Amino acid sequence: MIILALWTYTTLDNTSLDLVLKIIIKAWYVVDLMQLSDLLDNNDNREIDLTKTRIKVTNFMENQYQQLKYLANTSPLQSVSYDNIKVQTSQSNSIEDKTIRQLQAKEYLRIIDDCINSLDDIKKTIFKARVIKNLYHWQIEQISGYGNTRMYELLNLGCLEFAQKLKDMTDIDLLEYKE
Repeated sequence: MIILALWTYTTLDNTSLDLVLKIIIKAWYVVDLMQLSDLLDNNDNREIDLTKTRIKVTNFMENQYQQLKYLANTSPLQSVSYDNIKVQTSQSNSIEDKTIRQLQAKEYLRIIDDCINSLDDIKKTIFKARVIKNLYHWQIEQISGYGNTRMYELLNLGCLEFAQKLKDMTDIDLLEYKE
């Protein structure tokens, strides 16, 4: 681009030079946007299935999320016992491995909590009430002030936003697509 700009400067008058420079700047801007698009991974045009995504998010929170909470809160240290002492010949350090796994679980939990807390207030309230606290529909309707239909729409949208943010921040993909 610099060589082209220098060439046009030496061969064209000022009006033509301004036009050429504007074209070069616009072309550079388009190239820059294409790289941003690639960075943001906006090339997936598949339609997301909200109901299946909600079910997958709910299953994740009931199973893997609970396992992460357990793992994060389990102490890797054990009391020392001098009875029947055996020499460990393994190369691995089980206490270190457990500690690393615990730290990784805590980091995943922090990210998951950040994703939940980044939802807007009503979606966060409905998401926590239904997915985390497992409240009944009528209880959520009382808390949110929305009827069953709107409550499910907001729950689906909350699960979608949660799944998208979690996918952007981790290796966990909870999005489901229509076929």
